[in-house]
Amino acid sequence: MLPQLHGRKGPKYKALAEAYADMIDNGEIKAGTKLPSQRILSYQLGVTVGTVTRAYQELSLLGKTLSVVGSGTYVKETLSADSYYHPLDSQQGIDLSLCRPLIVSQQQHLHNALQQMLGQPQAQSAILDYFSADGLCGHSDTLRQWLNQRWHSKLTPERVQWTYGGQHGLSVILQALTRSGDTVLTEGLCYGEFIHSCAQLERRIQPVAIDDQGLVAEDLLLQCQRHRPRLLYLTPNVQNPTAVQLSAQRRLQIIDICRRFDVLIIEDGVMYCPPEQRQLPLASIAPDITVYVGSFSKYFAGGVRVGYLVLPANLRVPLLKALRSTCMHVSPILIDLICRWLCSGAMEEVDNHIAMELRARYRILTQHLERPADHVIQGFNYWLTLPPQHQAEQVTKQLYELGVRVRSGQQFCVGGYGQVNAIRLSLTGPKTRDELRAGLEIVRSCVR
Repeated sequence: MLPQLHGRKGPKYKALAEAYADMIDNGEIKAGTKLPSQRILSYQLGVTVGTVTRAYQELSLLGKTLSVVGSGTYVKETLSADSYYHPLDSQQGIDLSLCRPLIVSQQQHLHNALQQMLGQPQAQSAILDYFSADGLCGHSDTLRQWLNQRWHSKLTPERVQWTYGGQHGLSVILQALTRSGDTVLTEGLCYGEFIHSCAQLERRIQPVAIDDQGLVAEDLLLQCQRHRPRLLYLTPNVQNPTAVQLSAQRRLQIIDICRRFDVLIIEDGVMYCPPEQRQLPLASIAPDITVYVGSFSKYFAGGVRVGYLVLPANLRVPLLKALRSTCMHVSPILIDLICRWLCSGAMEEVDNHIAMELRARYRILTQHLERPADHVIQGFNYWLTLPPQHQAEQVTKQLYELGVRVRSGQQFCVGGYGQVNAIRLSLTGPKTRDELRAGLEIVRSCVR
């Protein structure tokens, strides 16, 4: 069956490629079919061999065909968009274990940024090139200006550095500022991937007690006296997993203790915190002893693996060395998208949309389980303490069998911190409110 070129505009090779592509997409030409040789097709259509050659090259670029040397050009087996973009590791049921940002208007902002980029050849040329870890001036200035406005500060260029998300930032810090066998203090209940990173790098991790006001200063003092740690890792704005916030008094106490014992504070600010509950970071109060780890994964989209460090100027050299050893530099293409969203107001718009959706989801939580305590930050996660008759591990297993995934509190325990009878529910795991309602209804049936 010959492709029909009549009525198609543009160069003949483009028209021929488009005609063949349409026939393949419509199923008129099946996968595995061998296309006519270039000479024969040129004779049949009355075009030059060069036209057919370019058309076949275009089809190959479109992913429609495969050229086999000495044999010819064959139609490739193609996947539908649903199949092509389907996760390799997908699970059925309701996911209350995955802490991810809600997708609200991000797709439109992605479309707008890419369309804008298409009309800027200078930008395209710049973001496709190699750079040092310092990157591009405009990108650095954009991030710094955004942070200065957000923190009411005056950060200098040498204090800000891009990373591939928060987890990459934490790994860079551990590599740059600690050695095998060094002690790192953390909250007794801690972000699991940080625990794994310390184990992988052979850093000793020591828990510090927490309560409904965050890290307990008295226990921090005791652990500093006992272990002489190099770092203190904590999540003051939204504790992961309990969602409590470090009180103002404790912040000052912790800074004072860390100064006395020459302990560097690693402040993880990755977790989403609603605008009305945000506090100024420790890095703005004690900039000389604090490294702040930020990310846009929770505030915009999980697939945008871009984060940043705000660091004391005297630590820039070792941190840059560690950064270069892991990735040389962060992709300027991803950073450029982030900067466009920061400048256009898209980041702020998505922030507000996420906050609005979270309020709705917490109303659903209240209807199905319980009203959150006043000290709990209403972010992505909710820490559900279980009554003694329901053990967390058993509840987690039971829920899994009923098609609902949650995280047991034991997954967040550091060392010998103790038995924790609680589960973490990620209210943003379900993609719809109806799915969240269904999941919480099953949780309620298992814990009441």
